[in-house]
Amino acid sequence: MLSGRRVLIVEDEALIALELTEIVTGSDGLAIGPARTNREALALLDLEVVDVAVLDLNLADGEATPTAECLIAKGVPVLICTGGVLPRAMRLMWPDLPILRKPLNPERLVEVLGALCRQAEMAGGRRIDA
Repeated sequence: MLSGRRVLIVEDEALIALELTEIVTGSDGLAIGPARTNREALALLDLEVVDVAVLDLNLADGEATPTAECLIAKGVPVLICTGGVLPRAMRLMWPDLPILRKPLNPERLVEVLGALCRQAEMAGGRRIDA
């Protein structure tokens, strides 16, 4: 379902980042990262082509808002994966961002990422150059 898709993984918990990477690569996607901080994620976005992003809300250097803002501004679909609650400011800014709760269901994760990629293609582009 993710065949050839480039998936940016932004997650500061090492075991969860490893799990996300394995899920993406196990579905024939290419994992970009993982990035543990906003700084690392933004640096990857300057270097890599990304089709979709998996974003944890709480990173090693704070709330993931700067990374979310950059991804959304570039037209990269974002999937929030969190064990917590989406902060009010983010809910108000981006009410339509899809959210999956941790612990993750691998099949559901792949399904949602695939759907986001298809929606982006239908909206006007095959691959998003981040």
